[in-house]
Amino acid sequence: MSAADAGIPRPPADAVSTTAPPRRRMPQLSTQVLIGLVLGVAAGIFFGEWMANLKIIGDIFVGLLQMTVLPYIVVSLVYSLGRLSYDEIGLLARKAGGFILIFWGLAILIIMAMVLAFPDWPSATFFSTSLIEERAPLNLVQLYIPSNPFSSLANGVVPAIVLVSLAGGLALSGVPNKQHLLSNLDMASDAIMRIAQFVVQLAPVGVFALVGATAGTISLEELGRLQVYILTYIGAALLLSFFILPGIVSIMTPIPFKRVLTGTQDALITAFATYNLLIVLPLLSERIKEMLEEVEIKDSDSQSAADLIVPINFNLPNLGKLLGLSFIPFAGWFAGSPISTEDYPQFLTIGLFTFFGEVVVALPFLLDLMRIPADTFQVFLAIDQFSGRFGTLLAGMHTVVLGLLTAVAVSGRLKVDWIKLGRHAAVSAILIVALFGGLRLFFEYVVPQEYRLYHALTEMDLVSKRVDTKIVPLEVVKPLAETDERSRIDVIRNRGRLNVGYVSASLPFAYRRETEDFIGLEIDLLHMLANDMGVALNMIEIDRGDIGDHLKSGRIDLVIGGLFATPERALEFQLSEPYMTASLSLVVRDHRRREFGEWNQVRDMTDLKLAMVDLPFYVRRAEAAFPYADISVVSSPRDFFDAPEGKYDALIYSAEAGSAWTLLYPAYSVVIPKPGVISVPVIFGLPPNEIALGRYINAWMNIIKSSRRIDRLYKYWILGQGAAEKKRRWSVVHNVLGWDS
Repeated sequence: MSAADAGIPRPPADAVSTTAPPRRRMPQLSTQVLIGLVLGVAAGIFFGEWMANLKIIGDIFVGLLQMTVLPYIVVSLVYSLGRLSYDEIGLLARKAGGFILIFWGLAILIIMAMVLAFPDWPSATFFSTSLIEERAPLNLVQLYIPSNPFSSLANGVVPAIVLVSLAGGLALSGVPNKQHLLSNLDMASDAIMRIAQFVVQLAPVGVFALVGATAGTISLEELGRLQVYILTYIGAALLLSFFILPGIVSIMTPIPFKRVLTGTQDALITAFATYNLLIVLPLLSERIKEMLEEVEIKDSDSQSAADLIVPINFNLPNLGKLLGLSFIPFAGWFAGSPISTEDYPQFLTIGLFTFFGEVVVALPFLLDLMRIPADTFQVFLAIDQFSGRFGTLLAGMHTVVLGLLTAVAVSGRLKVDWIKLGRHAAVSAILIVALFGGLRLFFEYVVPQEYRLYHALTEMDLVSKRVDTKIVPLEVVKPLAETDERSRIDVIRNRGRLNVGYVSASLPFAYRRETEDFIGLEIDLLHMLANDMGVALNMIEIDRGDIGDHLKSGRIDLVIGGLFATPERALEFQLSEPYMTASLSLVVRDHRRREFGEWNQVRDMTDLKLAMVDLPFYVRRAEAAFPYADISVVSSPRDFFDAPEGKYDALIYSAEAGSAWTLLYPAYSVVIPKPGVISVPVIFGLPPNEIALGRYINAWMNIIKSSRRIDRLYKYWILGQGAAEKKRRWSVVHNVLGWDS
């Protein structure tokens, strides 16, 4: 079967060479892309955060790339199978199917081995709403069975799209007089490729925008972490391309190891330089036939096998493409949400089927499936412009090796020397362990990363305009006289200052940094309130158990500290309208997260040792919920984190506050057991029987919530957007030239 029959475009027949005046030649597209990548990195370093404005251009480029992917999957799979006879499909399945499965298994083993190279660097994140979002159960029928193909296309369900396309192609194979439809499909495929080729011409600009925005905004700590994926990916691709795969051919066929490398070097270099496997498919087919001819295996059957396997393999998940699956466990590690061992079978199975389509569609789908932040996909797009070229090189070698093995098998000259094959497998295993183990040691001991994320808590600043604030010891604050009949609002206005009691260690609601000033979500709210009331602030530290007494005595006008609403507190003092709801969670050591994933699992634990802050209402509920647990009351979360290992198994705390504490103690993680999320109102404490003050605060709170200022503060302090906004990345224009935006 010729290259034209395989649907591979060739230059028009009437294209002739003409003499034209010499003109300046534009660099090849691959060179332009490399230039765009280098310029993007340089611009990001020079201009820093100003380059974030180019992200919209990168997003447009990504959208245009994805535009043609799903139509191409449908048309190319239907056409590639439909043009074959059932005999050809059967031959292909019998001879090549086993090798394809073996290579897929090899890819899975390599991906799992790559995880071993990820160093044990401390990592933590701010609270994420993905912790409390109910995860819909995985519907395998809906994922794989396209009962409504149009719905699958509209929603980008790649496995279902692949299945319906394969079914269409197989059905078309048996249809008589199908040439007219095949011709139309060929033209449709050509039209789609023309669109894709036009978009590819924009790659230098798109790559410049993507890389520039990433290089300008990514922190130095994150930049150091990217080398883990880049070096691991390149090492795996090179080991497979230049040792494991050629070795299999030399053992099972008459073709020597060295000839596999030298016979394909021009095609592989071209694929690497252009980052495009499609354009070298005809060259790969010819190189396969040349090597077969040298060992006297070139006959009609082997030639047909080579002609079939090369274009068909382009539509299958080859090793170069499948290696991109390794980005998912890396993204989980990078974001501080590593994939658990129990999730790997689901991830690898679904990942294999999604990679029948394009990586730019499959990866966002898998990131969402594994509950990994979708923003990490932008990281992939930036670094894939470099590392992906090694994947293209591996895809080319995989195509050659699969073609050679299939052709030799068809000719009947395939031989398996189990001793040599076992020796090659053993040496390969040793090299894999040495490669990824060596990288692990390199990352941990040569380029260790200093953990600095805890600085994010102290480097954030208030959004609100600050009012005059004093720190006042409790003992100097006088209680109100029992004969004072003024309302508390009149007392506050006459005093000119609002006496605020705060509970220490109330991350991220109210806390002090080294400069002795107060920051946090509730501190921001306090300054808003003080500005609206026209008063200043007195900050007074109090004990959690004395809140009611101090509010009643008149020493304190309002109490903050991430207070939960409880029935007992409602009897002691007045509760404001809740300004947010917190989610109850368990804070545990990183390596024990899976043990606490379900409430039933936690309830059945024997010898369970839980810690929780002294709130009688929730202590009683915890005692009822965990009958076998030993529950200890602690005065502060710090008592739990600083306790010797083994004293406590988990801390019952809010997920929002617990996530902030894990920034200080990155060896811990927040877990919200399933099913269901237990929400608790967060309030201010107000003096009992002060109805006017309560009405004022509640009315003010409702106004703040309706204006969505609470939502902005929630994103700023709880989700950590304030840390991202205030940390300016080093750049030449800001740090060397002193320019300010």
